[in-house]
Amino acid sequence: MRRNANLIGPNVVKFRCLRGWTQEELAGKIQLAGCYMTRDMLANIETRRRTVTDVQADFIADVFGISTAELFPPKPRGGARRRD
Repeated sequence: MRRNANLIGPNVVKFRCLRGWTQEELAGKIQLAGCYMTRDMLANIETRRRTVTDVQADFIADVFGISTAELFPPKPRGGARRRD
């Protein structure tokens, strides 16, 4: 799998750190919400080594109390697409 396989990883780190949660705590909260997630899976999402399904993104956003759209970086201006 190629590096940078998802766009939300850096924002997952940001929202987790803003709340003062460890990876273990966040993974536990996601599991309690009903989505299977281990600390290793979360670490790989945060470092963009693992793809994220739409269902996982929804659960992550719900645990943070934000919209799924807030997990994604802003679109670049001028119509250019990101190529990571």
